[in-house]
Amino acid sequence: MKVAIIGFNIFSPGGTCRSNINLTKEFNREGIDVVIYNSRSFSQTDILSLRHMESLSEQVDFRPILDLGKDDSIDLYIITRESFFPLAQIIKFYCPYSLVIGEIHAPLGILPENLAEDLYALDYVRVSTASIKREFQARYGYDAILVHHVSTYHVSLPEDNVQKSTNNLYVLSRFEDDVKDISYAIRLLDYLVHYLQAPHVKMYIEGYGPSEMLYRNLINYYGLHANVFLNQGTPIDYIYFSTSRYETFGYSILEALAKGKRVILFPGEDNVLREVYGNPNNIQWISKDIQKDGIRVLNFLKSIKEVNYRQAFPIIAASESYVPLYLECYRTSRMKKNKKFTLRKNIEEIWEEVLTNPIEQLPKLYLMYSFFKDKPIIGRFLTSLPTKIMLQTLVERINAWKERKQQTINVHENMYFIESFHGKSFSGDPKYIALWIKKNIPNAKIFVSSVNQLVDMEIRYFGFEALRLGSASYQRTFRMCKYIIVNGNPLDKAGKAPNQVVIQTWHGLPLKKMVADLENTKQRQQELNAFLPRMKKWDYLLTSSAFNTKLFRSAFALEENPKLKILEMGAPRNAYLIENSNKQGEKSRIHLKYFNRPFDGTKKYILFCPTWRKQERDEIIGIDLKKLIELLPAEYEIIVKLHPLETSLRRFYKALDPRIHCFFNEVVDIQELFLLVDVLISDYSSAIFDYAHLNKKIIILQEDSETYQKKIGWYFDMKKTCLLEGKSYTTESLVEAILEEELNVFQYCSAIQKKLLNLDNAFTNEKLMKLLFLNGRA
Repeated sequence: MKVAIIGFNIFSPGGTCRSNINLTKEFNREGIDVVIYNSRSFSQTDILSLRHMESLSEQVDFRPILDLGKDDSIDLYIITRESFFPLAQIIKFYCPYSLVIGEIHAPLGILPENLAEDLYALDYVRVSTASIKREFQARYGYDAILVHHVSTYHVSLPEDNVQKSTNNLYVLSRFEDDVKDISYAIRLLDYLVHYLQAPHVKMYIEGYGPSEMLYRNLINYYGLHANVFLNQGTPIDYIYFSTSRYETFGYSILEALAKGKRVILFPGEDNVLREVYGNPNNIQWISKDIQKDGIRVLNFLKSIKEVNYRQAFPIIAASESYVPLYLECYRTSRMKKNKKFTLRKNIEEIWEEVLTNPIEQLPKLYLMYSFFKDKPIIGRFLTSLPTKIMLQTLVERINAWKERKQQTINVHENMYFIESFHGKSFSGDPKYIALWIKKNIPNAKIFVSSVNQLVDMEIRYFGFEALRLGSASYQRTFRMCKYIIVNGNPLDKAGKAPNQVVIQTWHGLPLKKMVADLENTKQRQQELNAFLPRMKKWDYLLTSSAFNTKLFRSAFALEENPKLKILEMGAPRNAYLIENSNKQGEKSRIHLKYFNRPFDGTKKYILFCPTWRKQERDEIIGIDLKKLIELLPAEYEIIVKLHPLETSLRRFYKALDPRIHCFFNEVVDIQELFLLVDVLISDYSSAIFDYAHLNKKIIILQEDSETYQKKIGWYFDMKKTCLLEGKSYTTESLVEAILEEELNVFQYCSAIQKKLLNLDNAFTNEKLMKLLFLNGRA
């Protein structure tokens, strides 16, 4: 008998590769030859190295995946990557009497969109647990399902032992934060070390991958250099720690248990790990509620446990191979008469679908890189970090160019594309529209634009998936979405199909003049030339008042887009403010999110929120913030919220004083900060208008108002329209303004609400969203 295992790359580390090697050895133990079809290119050196490391016999043969279908002596094919399931058609066409089994290794939540189309050529599908089987049956209407966890051939359980207390946590994982969520582990350690006063706790993180820089930034951000060690070795004594969002088994967990280590686990968003490992006393489950998890972890570190492994892990102790299960399926299939197999696509189309999948694509650049990377001189150049970055950028551009060359992609009614501040954060109206859609439209598929992994973290915090701005995936998904919801203008190269709907929310009511109203004639014409083609793509524009609409008509020359529908129904971001203005629970959630500490009710926060200046500057105001905080009572602290275009200034403000905070702009939603703070200090930012909904103190700094008036200009007089007057403050006079009881707060907040934002209300979302998405009028 001969068996074929089809995989992505058996020569690289990973759970599926480990499973395939174990399965290969189990078949060899039964005297069965194995052919491994590998999708990534490989060399004889790769083969020799793997044979040596894994003690593989000559019963194992390695072939490129393009050789599939050329060997009619193979009896059983096992496809171990879900995006390769279309290859079952090719196998059945050339080898109709062979049995084909597809293995599900990925969590069901991230399986390929078109998986249902590729199941008909498979004889069976294997999944890890009974719950996955039930969900798979319900989702795909497919019943030929085998249930067995992956092979544990390479490990054996230790003798029963007593596990002592330790101060060390150990994480071994790929650095892919969208799945592994190691950022939560780092945040939890900050809570343990700095809030629960446990500086003795250490965390060792080992791995590789694209999120390494994110983790280094977070370690620096939380001041954990003495407690978190990234790729600096493995401690002798440790508790294994996993915060992964999804695991179907988790080999690293099993391997830690096999070494006699205790483990702390997040069960996964699908709860599969708890189903696999049960609830023995050497596993501590966490929930990603940082306050509860902090106590659980500290107690578990101190505890001493005696473990009976045979009783605790019967599923592993049995060492039950699923090779007999596959062989039984094969024997059963031999007794049946095979019908002639009919292809639903031609073979060339199937190969193109598999090999041009964004994940599987094999550009010539990659093949050349694989060939030359081991060469003595050129290899050192190719494997350097700058070269890797350059090649990655080039591949992304090639992919994007290929996408643009393709024909128009069909638009899907249930797909929504969200972009806030050009992907620089997940906030504003697009965020609150996305949250409404998620809650009220069950079959909605929502995609959110992001410029980096910090924004990705914020997007995941609310349960969405991120798309990297400008990538091939971004452009392809953009063109598939019926609704495009933005508060600026999306990338020009993304385009717009005739049946797409662009909903423009803009990001604030303008105080300073913009685009068509700029004082400088040359600048005005330049900005208009760039802006008008983008504005003509808008189908809807949301505004908060007739006054707001009037300003937008003027600034954006809206008469140039006669098809545009202006919806004077209020802003979703301000509906959130109004609805939560007196909710202590939401304030507590926000405090925990930003400070990683519970809110004790004693602090008073001041938000300083400057607008953007085109000219470069080393600081945002002339006020000495360090001196300011020293003059204020101890309960006062300052939050500096930088403009998205001035995030580089964070390095200056974060180091001024422990009572001055400057968060990563990418994770900040200013509406949330509004609920948290007691005073807003700003200059010409439109943030003051939204904040007025909360009836709290506003202080206007106008240090260069005359210069600004000449260069930019104002739409209206702040004092006359809003009853607010800007001043030039000294540090001392600003302290007095913060501390003094201001009797006219309600007057100027009320003036702003009635004149500028009179259509904002707590019910905006319901009325607006039903109009846009539920009544079919869009």
